[in-house]
Amino acid sequence: MPSRVLLVEENPDRLDSIAGGLAADFECSRAASVEQAVGRLTDGSWAAVVANVDLGGTGSGSEVLQIVRESCPRAFRILYVADLEDHARHDLQRICRPHVIVDASRPDLVELLHRALEDLLGPACEPEAGGDPDTYGSWTAYAPITREFLAKLREAAEQHGPVYLYGENGSGRMCAARIMCRWRTRWITSGRSGRMTVRATVPALRVPSLRERLQDLPEIALRALKKLAERDGVPMRRLSTEALDELRSREWRGNIDELATVLERAAQRAGGRPVIEATDLPRATEPRWRPSQYAKDEGQRDCLLRQLRSARTVSAAARLEGCTRANYIRLMRRLGILRGDIVEQRPDLDRDAIADRVLA
Repeated sequence: MPSRVLLVEENPDRLDSIAGGLAADFECSRAASVEQAVGRLTDGSWAAVVANVDLGGTGSGSEVLQIVRESCPRAFRILYVADLEDHARHDLQRICRPHVIVDASRPDLVELLHRALEDLLGPACEPEAGGDPDTYGSWTAYAPITREFLAKLREAAEQHGPVYLYGENGSGRMCAARIMCRWRTRWITSGRSGRMTVRATVPALRVPSLRERLQDLPEIALRALKKLAERDGVPMRRLSTEALDELRSREWRGNIDELATVLERAAQRAGGRPVIEATDLPRATEPRWRPSQYAKDEGQRDCLLRQLRSARTVSAAARLEGCTRANYIRLMRRLGILRGDIVEQRPDLDRDAIADRVLA
């Protein structure tokens, strides 16, 4: 069954062109304004929403994607925009967090959108045991958003100065920090760091959630099952196609932590059977999605990240906030922020323990 895609475009000719180019592989619905898009979002579940940032006098596609983030968090968000300057891209990433931004001035816009949807919605490959296409150390990187994150992480590693990582619990922040520390150590010992001065801007990178990188899920699940088998001294189990489809359909508020726990319980239910079926998976018990609390935390997190980027160190940021360093660190932990360039020297720091074991 084709994936449902909502197209938001004010220009009827362009809307016809995009819909026509996608119709063979996706079930497309149309909206010409923010209001129409909001009405369509209540129609049912959407696999992806594609929006033009410029909707003329009817609003902005970035506003649509903000609403999608809150009301349809599992839907992939694609934005196309004619102005792709660095500052504009940064603002759009901060405001609506699109999975892909496409250059609307390109003559092959429809082909670019089609390719982006295929990358996001196409069937994830099911790797064989022992195979690992990951070229980023210990991090699976099939999903476009994962590859983009890791590219930014490597760029941050190859510079002096602090780096802050943030993301949802269980997404693998500590694992990402340790990868970055290893990259930075190699960069320094290779002699390529030279006499570079400390970079003026402080990177603050968001670790993608599991529901944003579903193409990575089969490989992550494979690693988790392999580690379970090694721990218990039993043959490695595999997932049936139906079980894998069920795993892809969940929201994973607990991210890789939750996935590892679900697989462990499913393996216990499967007993001696080598294949885990969908019926072996425990019922999803994800916490209820609360958009207003999410928005509140996000606003507070953005404020702390601005303080950290400006002040550079946690102690200086705490002075800006007017609290003790210890209380500031507690606030960072609650909001999922850590300083990634010092984790190797601080084994006492809290970590995404289960996610670490799966990813490492």
